Amino acid sequence: MSDEFISGAQMIAKVFKSISASDIEQNSKIHKAWEETVSKISGNGEKLAAHSSIVDLKNGILLVECDHPGWSQMLQLHKKFILTGLNRLSGGVKIDSLAFRVKGSGVSLANPEEIAKRAVEKYAKKIEEEQQRLEEMGYVNKPAAAGGEGVQGQEGGAGQLPPELNAIFERIKKGAAKKEETK
Repeated sequence: MSDEFISGAQMIAKVFKSISASDIEQNSKIHKAWEETVSKISGNGEKLAAHSSIVDLKNGILLVECDHPGWSQMLQLHKKFILTGLNRLSGGVKIDSLAFRVKGSGVSLANPEEIAKRAVEKYAKKIEEEQQRLEEMGYVNKPAAAGGEGVQGQEGGAGQLPPELNAIFERIKKGAAKKEETK
C-alpha cells in the first residue's frame, strides 16, 4: 500500500523538476522590476503595485491582473513609463506591451498557433456551409469530380466551376486538411 502514496517532498520535487533555475531567476527579476517601476508612479504608485500582479509573459506581452478595472485603467495611463522601467530593470527580458485583466476573469494570453488553428477551422467550416448552401439553392450539384453535374446552366459540357475557382477552393481545402492533420 505504501507504493500508492508519495510524500509531500516527492510531489514538490516532481512539480519543480521541469522548472529551471534560470526561469525562476528571470521570473523573480520581472516581478521585482514590476514592483519597483509601478511603485515609482507619482500619486498612487504604492497602491497600484498592491492591487496588481504579473500573471504571464508571452511573445513580449506582459499580462497583468488587477483587483478592479479602475486599477488597470490607471496602469494603462502610465504604460509607457512602466514599459521603460521594466525593460531597464528586468535583466535583458524584452517586454513590448502590457495586457490587463480583472482578477477572476480567467483571460489569458493565447498561443499564436492555437489562434491560427481556430481560424483555419472557422474558414473551413464556412466553406463547407457555403458549398452546402449553393447546392441547396441549385447552383451547384455534386462536384463534377464526384460524378455530379457541377454548376447548372454553365456552358462547357459538364458545367463545372471555372478552373481558377476550383484551384482556389482546392488550395483552401488542402490548407485546412494540413492544419487538421497537425492537431
